[in-house]
Amino acid sequence: MFTEYGLSNQNKDVQASQREQFYRTILDLNYKSAKKKGSGVGALVWQFLVEGMEEYNDDFGLVPWETPSIHKLTIQQSCRLARIQGLNQQTGNLKQLCS
Repeated sequence: MFTEYGLSNQNKDVQASQREQFYRTILDLNYKSAKKKGSGVGALVWQFLVEGMEEYNDDFGLVPWETPSIHKLTIQQSCRLARIQGLNQQTGNLKQLCS
């Protein structure tokens, strides 16, 4: 099962630390499922943007590297999932991301 997740940046009651914890919780659940079953649940953040694309933001978008904690979480998740799949982290992009 795949689903999308995100928190509106228009919600003034949500602090940055709460947004990070929300994302971390979802990514941890995905990781636990993948580790246990080799697959399972999946989630897509809604929505990552690149600089200059803010006009397409629907209040749930973010530019990952402008939010360092979310950017770091995303990279950590990619590396954790790569390890489960046994991908060699000593080559290519994974080496750069996961070192």
